[in-house]
Amino acid sequence: MALRIGITGNIGAGKTTVCREFERLGVPIYYADARAKALMNSDPELREGIVTHFGPASYTSGGDLDRAYLAERAFADAGKLAILNRLVHPAVARDAAAWHATQTTAYTLHEAAILLEIGAADDYDSLVVVACPYPTRQARVLARDGITSAAFAERAEKQWPDARKEAAADHLIHNDGRRLILPQVLGLHRIFRESAAPNLPAGR
Repeated sequence: MALRIGITGNIGAGKTTVCREFERLGVPIYYADARAKALMNSDPELREGIVTHFGPASYTSGGDLDRAYLAERAFADAGKLAILNRLVHPAVARDAAAWHATQTTAYTLHEAAILLEIGAADDYDSLVVVACPYPTRQARVLARDGITSAAFAERAEKQWPDARKEAAADHLIHNDGRRLILPQVLGLHRIFRESAAPNLPAGR
């Protein structure tokens, strides 16, 4: 089976930018946040759990998740957010494992913002952290999302500090605006292909 590589990084680090470079090399990417949003609508067990803990108003009369309602309740209360994470992450883990089993490349990437925070690092053969200094990340997110510095800080506080996250990595990709991303991606691409089982296709 293909290697499972986790890739994470703090808000504004540029995980998506890095993943796009891997995609150009033919590497399949599982985007956990996007899939989580879809699963909250489509996974019956997850839907039931959300309704149980957050009430039937979590879904509209048409059956779609009311994201504003859920966010208002979950993100204002650390306990509620922990409950939501406990509901969502097992569903994502099941979905990701099923997806990975269908892939035929030498390795896949699983991109998730809080992969380390939820204790999922051991689920992967290797872990990549996209590293970027706090001031650079803050400037990117303020320009991208139009939020305040205080709002950025509130989001950032929900993630591990940069130093702790980087220390947990098997590999780092520096996306600080000073170092080119592509050579770093190509280097890891070579490492992961060489680490994969010899009978698996190595991609481009």
